[in-house]
Amino acid sequence: MRINWAAGEVIGVKSSMEVICKDIVDNIIEYIDMELDRETLVALENHMGDCPECQAFVDTYKKMLQISGKLKEKTFVTPEIRRRLKEFLKTRLSD
Repeated sequence: MRINWAAGEVIGVKSSMEVICKDIVDNIIEYIDMELDRETLVALENHMGDCPECQAFVDTYKKMLQISGKLKEKTFVTPEIRRRLKEFLKTRLSD
């Protein structure tokens, strides 16, 4: 199954519940954002129930989004690091 979201159509479906690993990858964002229709959601979740690799992929992707969201909130460049970096660059550029 391949879902063309722009056209609103499902392409290459042999049965309504047939899902391959590529479908998980193709629909990961919509799955996480809970934007899938019920039939597609159930089909993807059934596949993940039988495919530990796809379940691990989805779990890892969710965790990456969670971590990257938290990273946006943190300031890694403290005033001290900024000062030291400027000093380092000044000494390198003056050489």
